[in-house]
Amino acid sequence: MDKTLVLKLEQFNKALTSLKTALAEKENSIIRDSVIKRFEFTYELCWKNAKVYLYDKFGVDVFSPKDVFRELRKNGLIGDKETETLLIMVDERNKIIHTYRENFSNELYQRIKNDYFSLLDKIYQSLICYKH
Repeated sequence: MDKTLVLKLEQFNKALTSLKTALAEKENSIIRDSVIKRFEFTYELCWKNAKVYLYDKFGVDVFSPKDVFRELRKNGLIGDKETETLLIMVDERNKIIHTYRENFSNELYQRIKNDYFSLLDKIYQSLICYKH
């Protein structure tokens, strides 16, 4: 396995752990904002790790998060529903870094807590299985 992927997977794991820790706290505006920021880091590490994995394992070279997630589906790591959720997640991540609206922040926090964290963790678990 590529040494770059091993190092990136360690960073991805730390980001997931940090996000999980923040999600375990009682929700308030500071925790919500912390969760969103930690989600941004975790999201970045997710798609970048998956990009390296796709190249390392399948020789597929993709350049955008959406293409990475589509390729994960094409190569059997995730299903159609998960891909759809990930594509929405990409749009919402892009929206939150360019715009701040409290209502959207509250909605995104709930989606991170209820959907996105577990999906990011699933991708991590798939990638870590490849490592061994």
